[in-house]
Amino acid sequence: MEAAWAARHAATLPMLEQRRRWLVALRKAQGERCAYCGCTFEAGTDRRATIDHVVALARGGPDTRENCVAACQRCNTLKRDMDAEVFRRWRPWLAGETREPPPRLPP
Repeated sequence: MEAAWAARHAATLPMLEQRRRWLVALRKAQGERCAYCGCTFEAGTDRRATIDHVVALARGGPDTRENCVAACQRCNTLKRDMDAEVFRRWRPWLAGETREPPPRLPP
Protein backbone atom coordinates (compact mmCIF):
# COMPACT_ATOMS: atom_id res chain seq x y z
CA MET A 1 0.00 0.00 0.00
CA GLU A 2 2.84 2.37 0.83
CA ALA A 3 4.32 1.88 -2.65
CA ALA A 4 0.97 2.79 -4.24
CA TRP A 5 0.82 6.06 -2.28
CA ALA A 6 4.41 6.86 -3.19
CA ALA A 7 3.67 6.26 -6.88
CA ARG A 8 0.56 8.45 -6.74
CA HIS A 9 2.48 11.23 -4.98
CA ALA A 10 5.27 11.06 -7.57
CA ALA A 11 2.71 11.28 -10.38
CA THR A 12 1.05 14.41 -8.96
CA LEU A 13 4.25 16.41 -8.42
CA PRO A 14 4.66 17.50 -12.07
CA MET A 15 1.02 18.65 -12.19
CA LEU A 16 1.38 20.65 -8.97
CA GLU A 17 4.54 22.32 -10.26
CA GLN A 18 2.74 23.21 -13.50
CA ARG A 19 -0.12 24.78 -11.50
CA ARG A 20 2.35 26.81 -9.45
CA ARG A 21 3.87 28.18 -12.67
CA TRP A 22 0.38 28.99 -14.00
CA LEU A 23 -0.51 30.85 -10.81
CA VAL A 24 2.71 32.89 -10.88
CA ALA A 25 2.09 33.87 -14.52
CA LEU A 26 -1.59 34.67 -13.93
CA ARG A 27 -0.83 36.82 -10.88
CA LYS A 28 1.77 38.76 -12.82
CA ALA A 29 -0.56 39.25 -15.82
CA GLN A 30 -3.34 40.50 -13.52
CA GLY A 31 -1.13 42.89 -11.55
CA GLU A 32 -1.40 40.84 -8.34
CA ARG A 33 -5.17 41.45 -8.19
CA CYS A 34 -8.18 39.13 -8.08
CA ALA A 35 -9.91 38.74 -11.44
CA TYR A 36 -13.34 39.13 -9.81
CA CYS A 37 -13.19 41.61 -6.90
CA GLY A 38 -9.92 43.37 -7.69
CA CYS A 39 -8.44 42.95 -4.21
CA THR A 40 -4.69 42.69 -3.78
CA PHE A 41 -3.61 39.16 -2.90
CA GLU A 42 -2.53 38.55 0.72
CA ALA A 43 -0.91 35.26 1.68
CA GLY A 44 -2.38 33.48 4.69
CA THR A 45 -5.83 35.10 4.40
CA ASP A 46 -9.01 34.54 2.42
CA ARG A 47 -7.44 36.97 -0.06
CA ARG A 48 -4.63 34.56 -0.98
CA ALA A 49 -4.21 33.78 -4.67
CA THR A 50 -5.80 30.66 -6.12
CA ILE A 51 -6.39 29.35 -9.62
CA ASP A 52 -10.00 29.55 -10.79
CA HIS A 53 -11.38 27.95 -13.93
CA VAL A 54 -13.45 30.54 -15.83
CA VAL A 55 -15.64 27.75 -17.22
CA ALA A 56 -15.76 25.36 -14.28
CA LEU A 57 -14.41 21.86 -14.72
CA ALA A 58 -17.75 20.64 -13.33
CA ARG A 59 -19.46 22.31 -16.31
CA GLY A 60 -17.10 20.80 -18.87
CA GLY A 61 -14.48 23.54 -18.96
CA PRO A 62 -10.98 22.55 -20.03
CA ASP A 63 -8.13 22.27 -17.53
CA THR A 64 -5.92 24.66 -19.49
CA ARG A 65 -4.13 27.86 -18.59
CA GLU A 66 -6.30 29.76 -21.07
CA ASN A 67 -9.38 28.79 -19.02
CA CYS A 68 -7.83 29.97 -15.74
CA VAL A 69 -7.55 33.24 -13.84
CA ALA A 70 -6.01 34.14 -10.51
CA ALA A 71 -8.77 34.71 -7.96
CA CYS A 72 -8.72 35.31 -4.23
CA GLN A 73 -9.78 32.35 -2.12
CA ARG A 74 -12.98 34.16 -1.08
CA CYS A 75 -14.15 34.74 -4.67
CA ASN A 76 -13.10 31.25 -5.76
CA THR A 77 -15.16 29.74 -2.93
CA LEU A 78 -18.18 31.94 -3.65
CA LYS A 79 -18.04 31.26 -7.41
CA ARG A 80 -18.12 27.47 -7.02
CA ASP A 81 -19.16 26.14 -10.46
CA MET A 82 -20.81 29.32 -11.80
CA ASP A 83 -19.98 30.81 -15.15
CA ALA A 84 -17.57 33.73 -14.68
CA GLU A 85 -19.93 36.33 -16.19
CA VAL A 86 -22.84 35.20 -14.03
CA PHE A 87 -20.58 35.27 -10.97
CA ARG A 88 -19.43 38.82 -11.72
CA ARG A 89 -23.08 39.93 -11.63
CA TRP A 90 -23.89 38.03 -8.44
CA ARG A 91 -20.59 38.50 -6.52
CA PRO A 92 -21.56 41.69 -4.62
CA TRP A 93 -24.74 40.03 -3.35
CA LEU A 94 -23.05 36.70 -2.56
CA ALA A 95 -20.24 38.51 -0.71
CA GLY A 96 -22.74 40.46 1.38
CA GLU A 97 -21.74 43.81 -0.09
CA THR A 98 -25.34 44.58 -1.12
CA ARG A 99 -28.76 43.37 -0.02
CA GLU A 100 -30.24 43.71 -3.49
CA PRO A 101 -29.75 40.69 -5.76
CA PRO A 102 -29.05 41.47 -9.42
CA PRO A 103 -31.96 41.46 -11.85
CA ARG A 104 -32.81 38.17 -13.51
CA LEU A 105 -31.38 37.50 -16.91
CA PRO A 106 -33.84 37.68 -19.82
CA PRO A 107 -35.02 34.27 -21.13
